[in-house]
Amino acid sequence: MNAAEVSVQRSLEALIFDFGSDIIDYLKVDDVTELLVNPDGKLFVDRLSMGRQNTGVRIPPEKRLAVISQVASLSNQSCSWENPSIAAELPDTKIFCSSRFQGQIPPCVAAPCFVIRKHPKQIFTLDDYVAQGVMSARQKDILLGAIKTRKNIIVAGGTRTGKTTFVNGLLAEISKESDRIVMIEDTPELRCSADDYVSMRVSDTRDMNFLLKDALRMSPDRLIIGEVRTGEALALLTAWNTGHDGGCSTVHANSAEATLTRLETMVSMASSSPQQSLIGEAVDMVIFLKLYGTKRKVEEIITVSGYNAELKKYDFSTIQ
Repeated sequence: MNAAEVSVQRSLEALIFDFGSDIIDYLKVDDVTELLVNPDGKLFVDRLSMGRQNTGVRIPPEKRLAVISQVASLSNQSCSWENPSIAAELPDTKIFCSSRFQGQIPPCVAAPCFVIRKHPKQIFTLDDYVAQGVMSARQKDILLGAIKTRKNIIVAGGTRTGKTTFVNGLLAEISKESDRIVMIEDTPELRCSADDYVSMRVSDTRDMNFLLKDALRMSPDRLIIGEVRTGEALALLTAWNTGHDGGCSTVHANSAEATLTRLETMVSMASSSPQQSLIGEAVDMVIFLKLYGTKRKVEEIITVSGYNAELKKYDFSTIQ
């Protein structure tokens, strides 16, 4: 190894030491999705199988500060009183797997704290979701039919409902269809097993809108977007409505129907009108996930057939 590689390796070893065995052990657990260390030092973990739990472990403040400082150094950032918050991607190693890291120090918090959003190593299939009671066998069959017939699917829900993980389950089925898949996301969370796919990532100089335009020039059969948050919704819906069907994405929303009005809000950020007719034509299905205590569930599935301008409402039916 050259001097630079030796330096990075030493920094990684220091980071592993600073994290300590408790955090490293949880990072190695397949279904752990988040690790949260609060200003009081309490360590919580969020697992797909059990939800969020207090581990009973406390991380000392000097350890928390050392972790944040080491991550800042590895990502060429500084964390100080003037710049008390950092967002970074942990190194793509067997332990860290490009997980997301968010850390804060005083004065914006009482004491150092951080969150690690971990990419699950295990892909939960639709059969797994049925076995766990997340959805019914009938709902699974409906989703398989939607994938086969190239429906555009939005997976919606609140924070921690497992939207991206659910999309990975859909992707596992989509990958069997021999289509060329182009995926766009801001952090690498999607897992694709297709023979023919391209994964694109948002950067400081290339936002989601820019990459969507690029993606359409890359001959995609299906467009998969990690999450739509703002005006890029218009570009995605337009693409879905002009021959690039069979894709999926995620949206933060409070119900399946509210997902459609949420899309209106996002489209309005890039258009003079909410484009309800476009939404009604481009979106075929909304899957709404909800968290009940520690259990995630497919609360609702709706199929969308258009927008009734006269009644000013979307035409949709609910599948239980």
